[in-house]
Amino acid sequence: MISGRSSLHHDYMKMTPKTLFIRKIGILLAFSGVIGQEAVSYFGKKIGDFGQQSTPSYSIQGSVYVVDHNTLWFRGFSYNGNATDAFFWIGSSNSPDDSGSLMTDETGSVDPLQEYTNQNFIIYLPLGGNIADYSWISVWSKNLSRSLAHLSIPTSFNPPTTRDLGPLGLSPLVHRTEADRVEILDTQTVKFYNLKYDGRGPAAYFWVGSGSPSRSGERLPDETGRIKVLSSYSGEDVTVRFDGVRTVFDYDYIGLWCEIARQNFGHVSIPNRGALNIPPSLDTYEIPDNYDNCEELHDRLQVSWSLTEDTINIQLRGVVNINDYMAFGISGSESRAQMVNSDVIVAWFDGNVGRAQDYFLISQAQCSGGSGACPDVKVNGVNNVEGISASVLNGVTAIEYTRMLDTGDDMDTVISASGVTQIVWAIGQINGDGLAVRHIERGGGTVMFGRNALRNCESLADGIEEVNGWKELQLIGNSDTTEFTAVIGQSGGERGYTSITDNVGWGISWYINDMLIPRLILKRGTNYTFKVFGGNDATQSASYHPFYITNDKGGGYATLTEMEKLKQVIYAGPVNGSLCELNDKNGDQSMTSTSAEGYRKTLAEQCLSPKEPATLTWTPDDNTPDTVYYQCYTHRFLGWKIDVVDVLPSSAVTFMSSNGLSNAFLLSSCIIISQLLNI
Repeated sequence: MISGRSSLHHDYMKMTPKTLFIRKIGILLAFSGVIGQEAVSYFGKKIGDFGQQSTPSYSIQGSVYVVDHNTLWFRGFSYNGNATDAFFWIGSSNSPDDSGSLMTDETGSVDPLQEYTNQNFIIYLPLGGNIADYSWISVWSKNLSRSLAHLSIPTSFNPPTTRDLGPLGLSPLVHRTEADRVEILDTQTVKFYNLKYDGRGPAAYFWVGSGSPSRSGERLPDETGRIKVLSSYSGEDVTVRFDGVRTVFDYDYIGLWCEIARQNFGHVSIPNRGALNIPPSLDTYEIPDNYDNCEELHDRLQVSWSLTEDTINIQLRGVVNINDYMAFGISGSESRAQMVNSDVIVAWFDGNVGRAQDYFLISQAQCSGGSGACPDVKVNGVNNVEGISASVLNGVTAIEYTRMLDTGDDMDTVISASGVTQIVWAIGQINGDGLAVRHIERGGGTVMFGRNALRNCESLADGIEEVNGWKELQLIGNSDTTEFTAVIGQSGGERGYTSITDNVGWGISWYINDMLIPRLILKRGTNYTFKVFGGNDATQSASYHPFYITNDKGGGYATLTEMEKLKQVIYAGPVNGSLCELNDKNGDQSMTSTSAEGYRKTLAEQCLSPKEPATLTWTPDDNTPDTVYYQCYTHRFLGWKIDVVDVLPSSAVTFMSSNGLSNAFLLSSCIIISQLLNI
């Protein structure tokens, strides 16, 4: 039993212990499967049926489909277990013989096969194998040196693979919408590479349909898995998935469409959709769980593990959103749960693949300049995580991975197979850079990894309560408002910064004139002044926030690589000033506050003495883009948008949260019309 944990009620999906690291990274990608039935009937490219080449006394039946070049999906497989030494076997000779190669079973084991009754499961080819290089698959008896059942692989077999649909097409471009290419990853997953869109359409969605793009099409969930009006994209790779029942076979095109304007913002056609040789979605596949131990960490999170002689195989399973992380590891203190100096693995499902990163938490600040909560690879270290695979099924995310007990890396804590170990865990969000941000939930406790097998887990409740975001605020830079005060404050989490921007922040953000990340509407040719209280002690990275204006929605110029810096333009700043912060009076009340204005009342300002701002003056001109951002120079995702216009709106405009009808910026009817008509 883990002591010190909070209560949890979740069943832990049994997960494969890894004795061989042959699992393809992130292939087990299931999203909102249909309970009790198959969501789709496409399982990949079929090789054949065992029953046609089976020895009757072993009752071997079932079909084999190819998911991709090294992944097989067995469907309806049965075997009575009568042979004491049967194995999955594959080879390239004319017929099954001793020259073949051993394949692990669905649990990653190389032990003899046990009885199967009409079972569906995934297995993998030997490391580096390609199904096109083999001639047969067999259930092989080593003692008898013969095949108990086999099927032949056709010559020149072409396994399913991703399909490139080309660039997002439309001329002229509407709302600057473009993508270098669009790729079908599997039957329910499509990826837009380097997607750009200015976010100004009043009701734009990812859109699919039959024939040509039209109002008869259907909305598609965005990269967060939710159907909502799209905000801007500035060159991101964006992965979208279908609803768990429909597939790319059902549609002729995919793109972006504006419902109010009834206008195509760009699309690609899906040619010959019925004959696409693409990987199937594994929506109905659940990774089998053969872990020896399971413990509840929180009512949304569980950990399971098994030990080998020199490795630990771990599965984290939780009720979390896509792009939320689950973190688990060894405390920074041998006597208590401590995040600072802890060695943890951060695991998440990014909408396309499962990921797991080795982190060493130098401090609880955002990773910047080699300090803070950083992946090892960001501080000249190594990611010592292997064998990553993931699934998302019925609202529960499962990530499995393996690491050595002793990696030999100075940044990794040696995991003891005996005695009691202090552990820490957390749930949080991954930002647009693929980095973990400040936790939403966290805790610790003790565990004995080398104990006798014991599973202390109940059933996980599926589903996550929808978070209602706050309305986006605005400030219009008219003749009465040309001076702005900028301080650092609490971000409001999912209801605040995340919901308003569709980006994940660290947990702090800019407040302008006492308003949480308002959208600024400024006029070209007008002089504006910013009084900044961002902190001026560069040795305290967690409280050092130079203010600047840039074309990059994430900011954080100092954290970027030299190549990334070349893409970012700085229009003004950075400047610092002494530090002023808005901190919680009585704990975080973001989930009980109904608005950003109400949330602000739960915060109290704390300023260092002497209170001295830095002054930034800026005049947007004809060369300033329509949209720029005020941000922090040393940390990512703390600020928000500045809309630069030639004519200011006469009064405030209502902005909806990302869960509302529209998050587009509607300045006036004439501006809306001109944008929709692309003039």
